[in-house]
Amino acid sequence: MSQTPREIVEEFFDRMADDRRPTVGELFADDAVITLPGARFEGEDAPTEMLEWLAPRYEWAKKEFDSWIEAGDHVVSQGTLYGVDLEGERFEGVRYVDVYRIEDGVIARIDIYNDLAAEGVVR
Repeated sequence: MSQTPREIVEEFFDRMADDRRPTVGELFADDAVITLPGARFEGEDAPTEMLEWLAPRYEWAKKEFDSWIEAGDHVVSQGTLYGVDLEGERFEGVRYVDVYRIEDGVIARIDIYNDLAAEGVVR
């Protein structure tokens, strides 16, 4: 049985939060587009490039989900981020919104919006 768009997004979140993080590329289309504040990645290497770009930005970060919006092949997740910055300081309550487009059972596009820079967690 195939996964719903939200289930695919939830699997992405699960993999990003544990030792399966290097496998997130399996969930993306070959021509995927990923945008984040300050970066854009396209193509089959987009997931790997995103992980490499995120690695030096903070020690770790996780999401607390507040709401989900599901509309056909689009999934929106909204909530807050918490974690530890590169100086070892904890942060919490940082707003985020992620917009996903799922096509043919894989992630075709993610647009990520967050206040990490506005809150001083990253430069």
